[in-house]
Amino acid sequence: MSGISFLSRFIVFLLITLFISSCGLKYVPGPSLEDLSNNRKQQLESQLTKDFAAVGKKYKSLTYGEAVVIKPQSYQRLDSLFEVKYRMSQSGLKTNELDPLIENQKMILLSDTTEVLYMETHWFELAQDSICEFIIAQCFLNNKNVLRKMEFIHEFQTGVSNQVWAEKYMKEDWITRDMGYTSNDDLNFYSMMKNKEFNLQGEEKNRFLENVFLVMRYANENKSLNAHGITIKLAARQMKNEIPNFNAAEYVFSFKKENSAELKQDVYVVEAVSEKDKNVKITRKYDLFFMPLN
Repeated sequence: MSGISFLSRFIVFLLITLFISSCGLKYVPGPSLEDLSNNRKQQLESQLTKDFAAVGKKYKSLTYGEAVVIKPQSYQRLDSLFEVKYRMSQSGLKTNELDPLIENQKMILLSDTTEVLYMETHWFELAQDSICEFIIAQCFLNNKNVLRKMEFIHEFQTGVSNQVWAEKYMKEDWITRDMGYTSNDDLNFYSMMKNKEFNLQGEEKNRFLENVFLVMRYANENKSLNAHGITIKLAARQMKNEIPNFNAAEYVFSFKKENSAELKQDVYVVEAVSEKDKNVKITRKYDLFFMPLN
């Protein structure tokens, strides 16, 4: 008897399947969370390209942080009720008393005109003439991918000569070796420099970043962030800019790290001794962020 019942159910299922197939009905899955995220970013980038082009600036997307969903209080309250109901049902407790509260909150939600917003933290670049602006912004979009507001949380400017290094700095891209990812040494460098930079303002910040980009250039040439090689190149450049007719090839350079009693901090020290006259010695000092101290 059970075999006949099973056969009957199978035949009914088969007939339904054939009927659906004959009608041309197909299951079409909705967009994935990744698809929604990519579409939101594409819409944002299209909007920013138009907006900044209108004021003569060329926009370039660099990278994104993790998106955050910002829900109105009515949505948050409903989520909270569902969460309580789930925990109670998992514990074997009755949830009947919660159902009216949930239904009431649904009605409140239907009358709430406050939008659910998606906050994208966006790193991007703006170019105009010889100036490049680098910006981190929080961009708020609704569920139709309309940009509702944008808040700049960090920005700086530099010249086109530093554009490549500034882009790497923003994206935390590799400096010393392209291994398909950013090494821990490079990431530690970025962390140290950004922690310092975020506390600076105005010209002090600009001078610091100009030096950071120069350090990155030398680290890239050396394929190493070792302070020895970077600091000697910084000192040779500084001496050439400050001393008339200075020729680095005529000097022997040495490097050391020491604690300065005067400055009450560790410093990098570079000494250059002339090969023609051993009595001629030039000294330059740098802090641990590679900023010149003399």
